[in-house]
Amino acid sequence: MKRINELVHTESFIQLVKYVVIGVLGLVVDFGIYTILTYFKINVELANIISSTCGIINNFFWNSYANFKVHDKLLLRFLSYFLVGQITTVLTTVSLFIFATKLGFAHLIVKVIATFVATLIQFVVNKVITFRKSGN
Repeated sequence: MKRINELVHTESFIQLVKYVVIGVLGLVVDFGIYTILTYFKINVELANIISSTCGIINNFFWNSYANFKVHDKLLLRFLSYFLVGQITTVLTTVSLFIFATKLGFAHLIVKVIATFVATLIQFVVNKVITFRKSGN
């Protein structure tokens, strides 16, 4: 029990929790825009690219200021975060194309699963690269 208590109070664990909370906020942005676009019959892959990009931009600013609290080299950090986000957007878009468009699975279910996997990848890469403190 003591080890769990120590783990829960580490900076990395607290950052992960904040990352998840910010991620939920980003998901509201992402899925809200995605739902609106697909409601108006926009292609699911295009809707995903647009909505994911909006979520990425939203989350960068929240993570930068409220979570990792690094404000130096903001443009460089944004480009790194955006690139990581777009790489995972490709993962979700390809998943939508294969599983929703080609195989007929429900596109919202595919997007949820692919987004969950992408979020895990994004956290690790962004913690290690994008929001690394200067001098580390």
